[in-house]
Amino acid sequence: MKTSIALSFEAKAYQSFIVSLRDVWRSSAYANTVTAANIFISNGASSAAQLEVQASQLPAYQLYAWLERHTQQSKYYGRYGIVNWMQDKNAEIEEILEQALRVHPERLSLDPSLTIPPYVTEVDTHQHQGGLWSDSCDAFAYETSTTQYSFSLFDAKSPMMVFADTALQMRPQSKVILDMGCTIGNSTRALSKAFPNAKIIGIDLCAPTLKLAHLRSIESKMEVHFRQENVEQLSDVDQSVDIVASHWLFHEMPLQAIRNCLKESKRVLKKGGALLIFDMYLLPGGVIGEWLHAGYAARNNEPFALNYALMQMQHELRQLGFKNINIALAHPQASRDVENGNLPPVRTHYMTMITATA
Repeated sequence: MKTSIALSFEAKAYQSFIVSLRDVWRSSAYANTVTAANIFISNGASSAAQLEVQASQLPAYQLYAWLERHTQQSKYYGRYGIVNWMQDKNAEIEEILEQALRVHPERLSLDPSLTIPPYVTEVDTHQHQGGLWSDSCDAFAYETSTTQYSFSLFDAKSPMMVFADTALQMRPQSKVILDMGCTIGNSTRALSKAFPNAKIIGIDLCAPTLKLAHLRSIESKMEVHFRQENVEQLSDVDQSVDIVASHWLFHEMPLQAIRNCLKESKRVLKKGGALLIFDMYLLPGGVIGEWLHAGYAARNNEPFALNYALMQMQHELRQLGFKNINIALAHPQASRDVENGNLPPVRTHYMTMITATA
């Protein structure tokens, strides 16, 4: 049974060119932008908004911003863009996913009546038209995108290892683990590998990505369960889960949805159960770091990312009754300079690990 859609030689060559442009964005264009921003800071700029106004006419910043937005567009929708390529194979993709549905159907629970919230349906997140909820080909496009390269050009596997290892350290004897916002299940399978005797459940709003997650788990010979569900309303009973984890989810959600999800997480966790949130939260670089993150959020159609980074998570978690709260940069490994709040030498989206116990 065919289970994947390979890019052509031309498409691979085209994507390599986009990666090269992305490297210019994260290195020289970024460095020149930071140099200019530091001059504005020394002349009195004290907020991200002030930096945006003062830097908007600078060629260095214009190049940086153009590359940030348009390399993402080109990756998906250029002449050999990933989404365009996958859309041409949609019938083949539908057949692949339908075949997978017939294998261990008890491990995949889809809800065609589920209402997808507007913050998903009304935003083309990552500049991906229609997002991940509308077409089967979008799931394969997302998979190809994340395995080819990440936005900061670090490898796709190491964050999953950090995520799963942290869960294992927190509650090694866990029997039931929820992976919220699992998309195509990479993080879910990392948890399954770390906890071979636990019931691992991946939860997501989007049926296409869940179908692909199910397929990849069958291929990997892993007994992983997936549910189409809103993480703001978990179906699990009170105090029935050992670990509630999320990987790169909260920055895509408005604040009230995050609060609803945290409240639900506290409800379903057993006493002493672990909460893990792995996402972009801490922003090294002070005002400049916040400004760069705000620009990224706007240019990559991630309108909630900055608000999430500015949330007072210690306070939010304490208000819900969580204990042993820890917030720290987790991936990639930060230098002491970055840990002290300074910007890295190249543009990097650092992942923050937020952990707590119920």
